[in-house]
Amino acid sequence: MATRARRSLRHQIADDLRSRVLTGELTAGSQLPSEPELARTLQVSRGSVRAAIALLEEEGVLRRLHGSGTYVNDRPLLRDDVGRNLSVTEMITATGRRPGALHARAALEPAPSDVAAAFSLPEGTPLSALRRVRTADGRPVVDTTDWCRPETLAPQELSKLAGGSIYAALAQRGISIHHGVATMLPSVADPRLARRLRIPASSLLLTMFQVDSTADGMVALVSLEHYRADAFEISVYRRGPGDDRQAAE
Repeated sequence: MATRARRSLRHQIADDLRSRVLTGELTAGSQLPSEPELARTLQVSRGSVRAAIALLEEEGVLRRLHGSGTYVNDRPLLRDDVGRNLSVTEMITATGRRPGALHARAALEPAPSDVAAAFSLPEGTPLSALRRVRTADGRPVVDTTDWCRPETLAPQELSKLAGGSIYAALAQRGISIHHGVATMLPSVADPRLARRLRIPASSLLLTMFQVDSTADGMVALVSLEHYRADAFEISVYRRGPGDDRQAAE
């Protein structure tokens, strides 16, 4: 490890520690060896160990308690940077967990008013809809419904995706998502969502309605996603106010 560049080295150490967590060598709630001990074991500098631990703390894999030490999180959070348009599959995979799906069902359904408006279609126009609960290592984390035009992806094609990414399926059709516009609101789980996500009724959720478009502005996909509040941490890059003040001068 000592031959790697500093930035590369901290990521390599983080990969090693993350792997130990995922394989169960470092169990949930267990305490890591001290930074000096880890540095001696890995034959790297203490600064590199500290930088790697900081990366895993940002991911929610580890937590540091002042005056106590560093511990493996009992239930690491899935981190979602809403400034990046990642699929749920990519977001789960990025944390080293296995994406999957429960209760998947695809059908031709009449478009609700807000979905139809996004596609600039009359309400009730038949659209391909895929409903499923996304899982991370078997744990339900997001209830999703995705709509697209039947000529883009027919229900039979959506039903083959299981735990896969619709973005990837669209890309195979030559349809590249350029950007998405998302509206996020706090909500609570009704009895149906509570059963699907295996949480108590009235549990907190983050609900996201997103419209995904190609570079030429064609709406290709509309999604409604209900995120378990106890499974995710949402981050967003916020500019300024310095940039705005400088632009005004």
